[in-house]
Amino acid sequence: MGYRTTCLWYNRYRPIFIEESGVDTLQIKQFTRAEKRDLVIERLKKMPELGDMDIAHNIGVSRSFVWKIRQELIGQGVLKKRENTNDDSWSRHPYLVANKELLAGLSEKSLIALRTDGVLSKMQEIGSLSPRYAQRLLHKERKAANKSTAVNILESDVKVFQADIRSGLPEIADGSVQLCFVDIPYHRRAIEELTPHIAMTASRILSDGGSLLLMVGGSHLNIVLEKLTQAADKSLRFQWDILYVCPRGTPLIQGRRVTTAVKHIIWMVKGKYSGPIQHDLIFAPPDPDNADKELYYHGQSTVAVREILERWSSSGDTICDFMCGGGSVAVAAHELGGRKLILSDINPEAVAITKKRIAEILNANRGQVH
Repeated sequence: MGYRTTCLWYNRYRPIFIEESGVDTLQIKQFTRAEKRDLVIERLKKMPELGDMDIAHNIGVSRSFVWKIRQELIGQGVLKKRENTNDDSWSRHPYLVANKELLAGLSEKSLIALRTDGVLSKMQEIGSLSPRYAQRLLHKERKAANKSTAVNILESDVKVFQADIRSGLPEIADGSVQLCFVDIPYHRRAIEELTPHIAMTASRILSDGGSLLLMVGGSHLNIVLEKLTQAADKSLRFQWDILYVCPRGTPLIQGRRVTTAVKHIIWMVKGKYSGPIQHDLIFAPPDPDNADKELYYHGQSTVAVREILERWSSSGDTICDFMCGGGSVAVAAHELGGRKLILSDINPEAVAITKKRIAEILNANRGQVH
């Protein structure tokens, strides 16, 4: 009796195949490295126009694994070198051209580091032969650039006003913001009514590559995603779902029979994101005394908000919060330094609290200067 093979993509590095030789007989087979190599060669010969990443995802190997095999086949004359592609633009960097021995014996991780934007230039600057060392230096430099040693916040850096997001916020100029962070009310009516306006406003005011981070509960996550992707003429693209872990009890969502310890931060991007790699977990610190909600009943952890702003913005960026509540974003941005703020809320009480906290920060800064 013959058999048929069904492919199950267990994960991107380990495709497993089930060979069915009978009704009740299953045999699991995991590809060896040699077999994966043969599959890559076959795919490159049949469809050389495919990108390395496309082939890597399809077969279940790393991109650098495909790239090395492609270079071998090009060297053997089996494949022609691809034209008009940015995939190998890094290979023409002057430092690599002058030091071709750099590629000899590189591990996959080192090769990935070598191809990362800025790494070869940093290697050239410091005269290094180690891509991963240069990558670490770049990471430290970019992290340090996110912090300011000057006065953390100036009056001219902050704009606070009362407004309804449904107005489109004409007070904010097009393309003037790098990060929108919004903690929307979690009930269904607010989500259905406000999410499209948030998306349309963010798509207008965000600069290219800017991010919208929308914090929501899990009950109506499907509606949030639907409204976000339908709005703004598709100029915003879904990037990822960041989990915001709250170790502050596990409230019961009775209608869903769920106790939850997380919120969701839906990450949308205008255009193409080119910032640092992000981890999709954020932990809010314990708050046994409920201090985060002392000033405002929907207040968020300033510590967690500071981590969010630090990871998704840089010194000099403008951050916008359409629903500023008790001003957690203002306090977190002050602690980081170097950010400009545009804050609004439909609730006059929230605007008053935020203005008061900013005034306290500015007064403290004046005291430090004197």
